[in-house]
Amino acid sequence: MSAVAAFAPVAAGDTRPGVSVILLGGFAASVDGHPVPDGAWRLRKGRELVKLLALAPGHRLHREQVMDVLWRDREPAAAANNLHQAVYVARRALGRDAIALREEVLRLTAEVDVDRLEIAAADAREGGTRAEYEAALSLYRGELLPENRYDDWVAERREELAELAEALADELAALGPAVNKRLPPLPAPTSSFVGRDRELGELRALLRGTRLLTLVGTGGVGKTRLALELARVAESSHPGGVAVVELAAVADPALVPGVIANALDVHPLPGQMPIDAVLDYLAPSSLLLLLDNCEHLLGAIARLAEALRRCAPGLTILATSREPLHAPGEVVFRVPSLVIPDPERAMRASELIKYEAVRLFVERAAAAAPGFALGDENAPDVARVCVRLDGLPLALELAAGRIGALGVAAIADRLEDRFRVVRSASGAAPTRQQTLSATLDWSHDRLAADERVLLRRLGVFADGFNLDAAETVCAGGELDPMGIADVLARLVEKSLVIAEAGSSRESRYRLLETVRVYARDRLEEARESSALIERHAHWALALAESHRGSPRLDRDAANLRAGLKALAERAPTHWLRFSVALWPFWMRRIELHEAEQSLEQSLAATPERTPLRARGLLAAAAVAYRSGELATAVAYASDSYAVAADVGEPRAEWAALQFLGECAVARDAADDAVRWLQRALALARRCGLAAEEAIGVYSIGVAHWIRGELAQAEKLVRDGITSLRPLARSSQRLMSPVNITEGHTRRPGGVPGLRIEFQDTLQPFVEVSCEEAISYMLANQAGIARARGDLGRARALLDESAARFEAADDDRGIASVLVRRAYLDLADDELAAARLALGQALELRAAHGDRRGLGLVLVGLGVTETASGDYREAEGHLSEARDIFRAAGDRWALASSLWASADLEFVRGDLVRVEALLLNARAVLEVTGRERWIAHTVTALAQIAMLRGESAKGAALLC
Repeated sequence: MSAVAAFAPVAAGDTRPGVSVILLGGFAASVDGHPVPDGAWRLRKGRELVKLLALAPGHRLHREQVMDVLWRDREPAAAANNLHQAVYVARRALGRDAIALREEVLRLTAEVDVDRLEIAAADAREGGTRAEYEAALSLYRGELLPENRYDDWVAERREELAELAEALADELAALGPAVNKRLPPLPAPTSSFVGRDRELGELRALLRGTRLLTLVGTGGVGKTRLALELARVAESSHPGGVAVVELAAVADPALVPGVIANALDVHPLPGQMPIDAVLDYLAPSSLLLLLDNCEHLLGAIARLAEALRRCAPGLTILATSREPLHAPGEVVFRVPSLVIPDPERAMRASELIKYEAVRLFVERAAAAAPGFALGDENAPDVARVCVRLDGLPLALELAAGRIGALGVAAIADRLEDRFRVVRSASGAAPTRQQTLSATLDWSHDRLAADERVLLRRLGVFADGFNLDAAETVCAGGELDPMGIADVLARLVEKSLVIAEAGSSRESRYRLLETVRVYARDRLEEARESSALIERHAHWALALAESHRGSPRLDRDAANLRAGLKALAERAPTHWLRFSVALWPFWMRRIELHEAEQSLEQSLAATPERTPLRARGLLAAAAVAYRSGELATAVAYASDSYAVAADVGEPRAEWAALQFLGECAVARDAADDAVRWLQRALALARRCGLAAEEAIGVYSIGVAHWIRGELAQAEKLVRDGITSLRPLARSSQRLMSPVNITEGHTRRPGGVPGLRIEFQDTLQPFVEVSCEEAISYMLANQAGIARARGDLGRARALLDESAARFEAADDDRGIASVLVRRAYLDLADDELAAARLALGQALELRAAHGDRRGLGLVLVGLGVTETASGDYREAEGHLSEARDIFRAAGDRWALASSLWASADLEFVRGDLVRVEALLLNARAVLEVTGRERWIAHTVTALAQIAMLRGESAKGAALLC
């Protein structure tokens, strides 16, 4: 056993709060809340040194022990030199004080997640509550240092921690069932939380005794920050977790249910309203729902809160607003300003610092102007600033940001003058809103002319933006595009724009909500609002068209929606164009309801028969297809064909005919599929569309595949691939080739079950290059080879497909091949290989933001773990997959997850549960009209009835 593996874990009590080390699920480190980038670890052994110390008792190891683990094969002198370099790199990454070397002993001063897990586990076993167990289990993010899977010094601790997590899960299960769904984590705090101890204590008590608690106060008083802190400390008391819903950007009350649904990752089924989907999801839940910034939506939120509490007895709502909601049963807590000193008393610095407002101001000022400190000399001016700003956190932070430029005395003088003007204008005592307005007016008055122009124009962004976006949208008139970078940097320095950490290539920026509202008001005053809204909308349109479906669009989702809304109100043709550009984005994120609405409405608003309308109709058809509404998809595609024929667009005609053929494939109507596909093929040949002709030949082969004519199918598929190969380097884009994504197989190891799998799928009808199309076609040919029982040739075809995808650096394609390989491995009883391939696919799809693909991988993992006998793990994967697909309204994939879940319960021997899952699958599939899938499900139900001794019921089902 190695030196490190022999150590038992202990919690390190002497930690440096600024350094945090994560070992579970993969190594990561942060300093003062900022992640340490990979580039900081110039030597891999520097990172390994930190891992070793983090796992050691007390985070201490003798230097000889470290060298024995990391440089066992080196001479002592070389090992010592390497250790010196590793310590240097680690200190550069974490800070000089993070690693100390005294008397030959290395010591890491940091907070380590393994320590937190073991402490939380001990607390859970002592307290015995579900909340404590869930809190402890949430700290186990995955196996210990998976990247060090083959290193001996990790193995024993990895096994110990995995056993601990498994034991905690068993002990939690013994406490009884609970309804859970993974929710996004609470937003990470960007700065320290100062004061509010009294308020937090009161609020925790109130939250335990009410189901609707509203934090009320003026803008800038810190309602959101206090609510998030309350949610953070109360999270363990809510087994369902905490969901945060940001409402600041929602102008239309009718959109509130949809925004809440998005925050919960719930998407309506076709024909279902968002509010009904939210009610269905929350009904069994015991979560805490935080509704932030409700003041402009009071009536809608009050009605919604009442409906939610009526249908979800375990739900607690925490709201923030400038006014009470006036909802039945509401408890209102008025958020006060931070405690300020008595303006009539002169205080020394040591006494003044006890006040919350002073502590906040001093801390933020020191961050803005390193070297600033509270002393007896500047104490009167600091007290004046805190008093004149009424202890409002936002106002204090804005003022603190000017310390470096003006000094605290100048700030105090200016604030006093400004507030006198406000009181004089109103003729009454100042409200907090007036005070905050004065603070913002003062900040605005201090800006240079170009800074004022840029600030007000940045208010048009609904969320964050990058420099290119600011230059595109905000340039013009007084602002030279080439000068915007400089002006933006000045606004960042003056704390009116926040710079967020981004990639090494670009930074992201955003405005605080209050500052953004203030900027929009200034934009209205300057009579620039209409022009900037339109310019922003066209920027968003161009972004959508240049990054179709790319994860790059995710961070600008709010801007895309704002731009879409603006064009819907101003320019119907551009609205349709925007909707067509966004449908791959919606499809990747499985936001089918939003896609359906936008396409349907924009098509209705643009009835002219144009090439754009033909594309829009085909996009609507693709969304309906993905939702499982094949009849609707066919109707849209037929209209698309008619329009394309009218306007003389051969490629659009071909695309519509091809789509109709693929819809027939989905309905298992092979004869209809061949007729449509032959029409598409004839058109391609007549018009000289070589790539489309190759796809057509291939697609007819797929139609023969579903007929069971495998030899003819493979010949045509091979011919299609051969015809397309000369065009591999072409710049032409094609619709993704149709593929068969189900397979029948025995279960590995002879495990019984229903024996049908919906294995994987490419997004239907997305555009791919000819090179990509060939690679996907090869993968599909492998499916035919597998169906013919030639697993060796199937693997060879997948290898060729993977090699092409890897050469093209196409992660989406690589993931597709990995999933297909996994199912081949399952057929060969190679469970470890299948699990590995699916795990790699999961990582790729998560990085790509491919929600649907990720869910299908989870189904594959569920099938794998069912075969391995790890039923708990299988249920975890399958439950998560069902949640994804049910929330999205994806009937095909939901049916697949229900089938796999039924298989799991069949193996467990729970035939009642099997029947319930199959009945659910049958109901889901009814809308699709896919008779073979429905028949398969009904046949399985009959089999279960027979096994339960209900022969009459089984016979009736088969009639």
